[in-house]
Amino acid sequence: MAQPENNKMALERLVDELMKDDPNRQLVKQLSKSLGLSYSVDPLTQMNTVLHSMNEVYLKTPRRKDLER
Repeated sequence: MAQPENNKMALERLVDELMKDDPNRQLVKQLSKSLGLSYSVDPLTQMNTVLHSMNEVYLKTPRRKDLER
């Protein structure tokens, strides 16, 4: 998986695309794959997957190792 900052940017781009009236399925599929997320043709299922992933990236508890840096 990519680095955390790249993940955040890719997730934000993916959410932006999914929020469109007619999202580009190829872009959604490509971004999902690059983030290691499963892809679903159903937009609600895909958004749910992405939001769960965002929750982990943005709200994860800092680890002791991260705090020592």
